[in-house]
Amino acid sequence: MTGGQCIVESLVRHGVEVVFGIPGAHTMAIYDALYRHPKIKHILVRHEQSAALMADGYARATGKVGVCCVTTGPGVTNASTGLAVAQGDSIPVLLISSQVHSGAAKKRRGLFHAMDQLALTKSITKWNGRADNPAQIPERIGEALHVLSSGRRGAGHLEVPLDILQQDFELKGSTPPVKRVPSPAEIRNSTADIRRAAQLLRQSKRPLIFAGGGVIAAEAWPELLDVAELLQAPVLMSPMGKGVIPADHPLCGGVTFTWVTADLQNMENSVSPLAGMSDAALAVGFRFSQLATVNYTLSVPKALVQIDIDANEVGANYPATIGIVSDAKSALSELRDALQAEGVVARSSWMPNSARPQKRIDVGPASRPPVDWWELREILERDAIVAADIARSGYALVGQFPVYEPRTFMHSASFIAMGHAFPAALGAKVAFPGREVVSVSGDGCFMMTGQELATAVQHGINVVAIVINDRCLTGIAALQDVQYAGRRIAVDLLNPDFVRYAESFGALGFQVRQPEEFKPALQKALEAERPTLIEIVC
Repeated sequence: MTGGQCIVESLVRHGVEVVFGIPGAHTMAIYDALYRHPKIKHILVRHEQSAALMADGYARATGKVGVCCVTTGPGVTNASTGLAVAQGDSIPVLLISSQVHSGAAKKRRGLFHAMDQLALTKSITKWNGRADNPAQIPERIGEALHVLSSGRRGAGHLEVPLDILQQDFELKGSTPPVKRVPSPAEIRNSTADIRRAAQLLRQSKRPLIFAGGGVIAAEAWPELLDVAELLQAPVLMSPMGKGVIPADHPLCGGVTFTWVTADLQNMENSVSPLAGMSDAALAVGFRFSQLATVNYTLSVPKALVQIDIDANEVGANYPATIGIVSDAKSALSELRDALQAEGVVARSSWMPNSARPQKRIDVGPASRPPVDWWELREILERDAIVAADIARSGYALVGQFPVYEPRTFMHSASFIAMGHAFPAALGAKVAFPGREVVSVSGDGCFMMTGQELATAVQHGINVVAIVINDRCLTGIAALQDVQYAGRRIAVDLLNPDFVRYAESFGALGFQVRQPEEFKPALQKALEAERPTLIEIVC
C-alpha cells in the first residue's frame, strides 16, 4: 500500500471512526485512501481551524482522540489555533499533515507551502513527530494516540512528507506494538499520603472539593461523588469540570465563579463564597487557572489536598499541604477506602442555601438579550450537549448553566479562542447524532467560524446555533468603558442578516426579538431535521 493508505489503515486499526479536514495538493494520497476505505468517515470543513475545533468537540464529547487532517503550510498554520485550544484544555486531538518532499523539507528551495511545521507546533502540542519512511507510519500513529490519551492529555501533530505518502510499500502483519511512554500515573505517591489526606479531610468541619477537567478525563466522577457524599463536602467545579456532579445534586456548589464581569481588576464578587467558608479542601484534576480562580481571587483553605496527574500542577498556584501525583480515578478510589477505614462520622452538609447556584442567569444590564437562559435548560434533554463561546452570555452559561452529566458542556477555558463553540458542537453532534446539541455564540464569535453552516448542511449535522446579535464585540467594549473611560474603538460590527445567511446555506433560520419568542423558536429548531440558526437580537 501507499503511505497514505497506511495512515488510514493505522487509524482504523486503532479504532478511529471519523476524520475532520479539507484536502490539499500534498494530501491527495491520504484522501484517495479515505475514499477507498469503508470503515472511516470524513467530514469536509471550510477552514482548517474548524477541522481542529471539530476534532476537539468530538474528543470532549466522547473522551476519545479526535483526528483532523490538513495540507502542508497554511493548512497547519490555520489548524494551529485548534491545536492550542486542545492543548490548553488537555483535550486529545491529533493533527495529521503532509509536508514537502523529504529532501527539501528543511531547505529553502522555493517549494510552495514549505515551512518548519514541527517548530511551529512544538509549543502547542504534547507530542509532535514525523514519519521519515512508510514503515514508521504505524509506529508513529500508535505512539501519538497513546501519548495523547494517557497521563495529562493534550494535542499532537504528525507530519508525513509528500514522497512518503505516495511511496508504495508492504505493510505486514497486525498493528505493531506501541512503544510505551512512561505515564505520570505510574509515579504514585505512597499509601501513607492517601491516609494522611483522609485524616486531614475527616477532621475538617467544613470540607470542600474542587473538581476540574482531570476528573472527567479520568472518568472518575463516580468515585468523586462517593468521596463527596462520605464527607458531605460541597463540590465546586472549574469550567472544565462542569458536569462531574449533577447540578441538582444537594452537594453541587456550581462553578467557582458566577460569571465574569467586564472589569477584570474587580472580579472578587464573582467568586463563589463557598471557598472562603471552608476549612479544608480537596482539589482533583483542578488546575487553579486564571479563569477558574477569577484572576486568582479565589480563597483556598490552607489545608489543601491536591491530586493531579501532572506533577507540575501540584502546588503551582496555591500551596498544597498534601500533594498526590496520580490518576484521579485510582487516587479517589483509594481515598474513599481510606476514609471508610478512618470511620468517617455521619454528618450533614454544611453548605448554606445562600451559597447554592442561582436558578436564574443574569448576564448583566449592559448585555441582556431578550431571553431567559433558564428556558434553554428547561427545554433541552438532560444529556443534551451545550457549547458556550467566548462571549458575555457564554461566560454566564459557564458560571450558572445547570449541567447534569459529564462531557455535556464545552468551552475554550484556557486558550479562550473566539469561534470555538459552533465547530465544537458540530464535532460533538457527529459523535452523538441522536442527541440534542446546541452552541451559544456572540455575533463576533460566530462570524469567525459561521461558514461551517455549509459543513453542517452538507453532512446533515443538525446542530442548533444560537447567535446573540448586538452588533458589537460586547466584552471588549465593556472593558473599554470601564478601563479606558468609554473610548470605544474597533468594536462596532457590521453583521449580515443572520436568518438569510443561514438560509443561503440551506439551514433553517429564526429571529427572536421578544422573550416570549425564544422557547417556540428553540422547540422548532430542535424538532427540525436540518441545521438551524436562532438569531437573538438585542
